Amino acid sequence: MAGCRPLRLRGRFAAALTVSLLTSAGVARAQAPPPPLPPAGMPAPGLSDLYDGLPAPMVMTGPVTAPGPAYPPGYGAAPPMPRVEMGVLETIAESIFGDASAPGKWRPLSLGNFFSEGWLEPWAGGPAGRSGLTPRHGWLGAFEGVFYRLWLVDMIYQNNLNRPYGGNGYRGDAAIFIPFSRRFELFLNVPFVTANGTEDPTRGYRSDFGDISIAGSFLLSETESFTQLFTLGAIVPTGQTETGGDLMTIFPRYSFWSNPGGGAWVFRGGTGINVPLNKNDQRPDPVIEPGGGLVFGESTSQTSYNAALALGRYFTPHDVPFGDLVLYANCNLIVPLEDDNLPTYVGVGPGTRFHIANNFWFLHYWEFPLTGDKPYDYQMSTAIVKAY
Repeated sequence: MAGCRPLRLRGRFAAALTVSLLTSAGVARAQAPPPPLPPAGMPAPGLSDLYDGLPAPMVMTGPVTAPGPAYPPGYGAAPPMPRVEMGVLETIAESIFGDASAPGKWRPLSLGNFFSEGWLEPWAGGPAGRSGLTPRHGWLGAFEGVFYRLWLVDMIYQNNLNRPYGGNGYRGDAAIFIPFSRRFELFLNVPFVTANGTEDPTRGYRSDFGDISIAGSFLLSETESFTQLFTLGAIVPTGQTETGGDLMTIFPRYSFWSNPGGGAWVFRGGTGINVPLNKNDQRPDPVIEPGGGLVFGESTSQTSYNAALALGRYFTPHDVPFGDLVLYANCNLIVPLEDDNLPTYVGVGPGTRFHIANNFWFLHYWEFPLTGDKPYDYQMSTAIVKAY
C-alpha cells in the first residue's frame, strides 16, 4: 500500500474534521460470519474489504486495503516521455526494480486501448492527483483502486468476540504487491497467525496459520485524477476450520481511486462478490433428534456481495514530520446472497496514514459494526508499509 503539498488544517476546522471522522465510526486484500455475515470464504482483513465466515469472527483482509508508494513533491509535472515498449522479461524486471517515479515516465492509459497499450510498458507510479496534493496511497479497510509496489506487515485485534465464552481475536499478515507492467499486478497475502476465542472453556485460545490470498489486478484506465482496476483473486485453504480457515474462495471485484476537484481530497471505493467453493466442508456435525433422525446443519459461509466507500483528506507535504498525513472515514457493506436469515453487515470507522522515514509508512484503522448480531465490539488494524 505513495509526496505532495496538501493544505494545512487550522484551528476550529481541524478540530471539526477530526471529530467528524471519529464520530462517524459507529466494513477496506483484496485484494474479503454468524454473527453478522459469513463473507463467503474470506479468511479472518488483514487488510481488507472482505470478510470471513464463522467459526472465525469477521476481519478485514485481502488485496483491499493495501498501502501505496510514495512519490516526491511535484511528481508528474514533467511532460510524458514517448511510449516505449520492451520484451516481456524486460518489462517485468523494470517494473519491479526500475525507477517508477522518474519524471515523465508516467502517461495516462485509457479503457479504449486496454488490449493494445501498457502490457509491455514498465509500471510507473501515477502523479499525486491533479494538483499534486493527493498521493496514490492505500488505506487499511478500503479497496485498493490503484497499483502499488511495496510490502507490509499488519496486525488485527478484535475486541470482545461474540462467542459462547467471549475473548478477543488476533491476526497477523505479511503481504506484497508486485507490478509486472502498466496493466498487470500480482498480490500475495500470507496470514502467518490467526487466533480467536473458544467455544470450549477448558481449551482456551487456538492459534493457526491462516488461508493464503493471491490475486491479479488489471489496470482498466488511469488519468491524473482517476484510476480503476479489475481484480480476480482466490483464497487457498491453508488454514484450519476452528479459526475460520480451510475455505477455497474466488473473489472478482472492481475498485477505483479518484481526486475529485483536484484538491487535497480523495474518494475511493469498490464492489465485488465472494464465492466459496467448498462451503459444505464447513457444515457443523449432524445432530441426532430424539426420534433417532439426523439433522444436518448449514454452512455459515456463503456467496456474498461486498462494497466499500471511503473519503479522506491530506494535510501535510511529504518532506515534513508526519508527512503525507491523511485522515479518512471508511464504510464496508456485506450482503448475504443465499440465506435470507443472515443479516447484512455494515461497518464504519476512521483511519490514518503518514510517512515515517525512508519510504516506511504507518497505517491505522478502526471499524465498528453497526448492524446485526455484532461479531465483536470493534476491530483495530495497524500496519507498517515499505514502498520499494
